Amino acid sequence: MGIEGKETNMLTMKTMKKVKGNELVAVLTAVLGFSVVCSSSATEVKLFVDAAPNVYGSSEYPNWKANTYAAIYNGTFQNMANGVNPANVGTTDFEIQDEVVYSFGDLGRRLTWIYYIPGVTISDLQARTGNDRLQFSLWNQWGNKPEYDFYYDCYGKTWLEPSDWNNSNKIMNYEVNGQVVGVIGTAGMAWWGAYGYTSPSQEAYEALASDLCKWGSVDEKWIFKVKLDGNEYNITSVREGVPDVVSTLPLLGIVTGALIAARKRVA
Repeated sequence: MGIEGKETNMLTMKTMKKVKGNELVAVLTAVLGFSVVCSSSATEVKLFVDAAPNVYGSSEYPNWKANTYAAIYNGTFQNMANGVNPANVGTTDFEIQDEVVYSFGDLGRRLTWIYYIPGVTISDLQARTGNDRLQFSLWNQWGNKPEYDFYYDCYGKTWLEPSDWNNSNKIMNYEVNGQVVGVIGTAGMAWWGAYGYTSPSQEAYEALASDLCKWGSVDEKWIFKVKLDGNEYNITSVREGVPDVVSTLPLLGIVTGALIAARKRVA
């Protein structure tokens, strides 16, 4: 991942504040990435988005990373290739299940933005100064609320640099046949579902299903931005609110069953 974030409990969405003391994720991924190069001498930055397995604990993350990075280099990656809704493949649209993690079962997914900078190394990027340095910004819009500066809300800064240049899950020199062909990194975001539950009990899955339904009914938008060599690039990810998330998209059977049970209790 390219930037460290904070896991956010959606129960605090009224103020859109982070849940303190809990590490979030920061990863990146996608396919319809678009870049804006303002001069022929500028370094190109390519942006993508995907739903990645939870980097903090999921055994599926290493394979996702290897396959995604290879596809990006080969030019075959499709945005949201690993999202829950096949209709989103090749777009930057996502579903609520693509951005919710939890502390049991498969650990959930993180909405992950990936940036690829061909023809440079980490040392090249670290040597840059001032406005030429590699920086990231993240903005969110929840429902009909105004867009707000997510990184500023968490860190007090609109633009952040990679938090750990030596962590290959955040940023790395990408090699092909032993040769560095560019730099790939990630930044991501996930809401924390079923907060407080750490084992896969029926109650935990009911709490998760309730969170997914509640949050999934609201429209949401993320704008991930990258600055390098004085140029700015961005990619926008959009989620349309769905009144009944479980009936429209596939979920784990146990979650679906838990939601039905939760609804019966409410009724």
